[in-house]
Amino acid sequence: MKLQNMKRGETTEQITLFNWAENNRHILPCLSLMYHIPNEGKRTNGAVLKAMGLKSGVPDVCLPVPSHNFNGLYVEMKYGKNKTTKDQEEFMAALRQQGYKTAVCYGADEAKAEIMDYLQDPDKMPLSKCLNAPWINGHCDGVPMVGHMFSHEPCRNCEKHAQTKAETTLETNMAAVDETFKRPIIKAIVNLSTGKPLKGISLGETLETINQNLALLVKGQQLTVKQSAAVLTVAMEAYKRAEKKGD
Repeated sequence: MKLQNMKRGETTEQITLFNWAENNRHILPCLSLMYHIPNEGKRTNGAVLKAMGLKSGVPDVCLPVPSHNFNGLYVEMKYGKNKTTKDQEEFMAALRQQGYKTAVCYGADEAKAEIMDYLQDPDKMPLSKCLNAPWINGHCDGVPMVGHMFSHEPCRNCEKHAQTKAETTLETNMAAVDETFKRPIIKAIVNLSTGKPLKGISLGETLETINQNLALLVKGQQLTVKQSAAVLTVAMEAYKRAEKKGD
């Protein structure tokens, strides 16, 4: 809905909020469940609606999605100097007693921030960065690390992440390697690309250590020579970028 000819207020802020939710459903599918509870305004059929279950004080917006030990989120939208009514305060208190989170938000931006905070997984990238990252055909390019060969680890662990060329090469060629050996090598290469060597040694020595570990995996038949060479090529590129960064 176009808002150009509408006076700014709770209604326009709520429309802005739902437009934002609609535009980001591909990233957060649960936003499609968010809905408005139309309790505001005067109606000619108020008595009928009340008999049908209309109640005073019900918050404007509901996101019926469990998160952070809450059963769902209710948001009361406000604008300007508007304050919550006694009915609204009492209803939100009752909702909290039933395990729901409630919030009073002044404007769409506050409501967006409240919703993202509510949905945030502490082990994943901040949702604000996810929403701002490039998305193509339902996949995210991720938030790049220094050197731009890799995305941050929470991005790399996300099922919606579109892997970089380097990430794909490592994951493809090391798919059969035991996680005990695979993760430290990949971590060393990723850190190398940002200019961070293994503890106590130089960038060059880190590259040599990676090479030695790959040779051990070939000897133990967890990698083929070809696979090892592909991984080492990525490690060498990471080293070159780190060296260039340090110049």
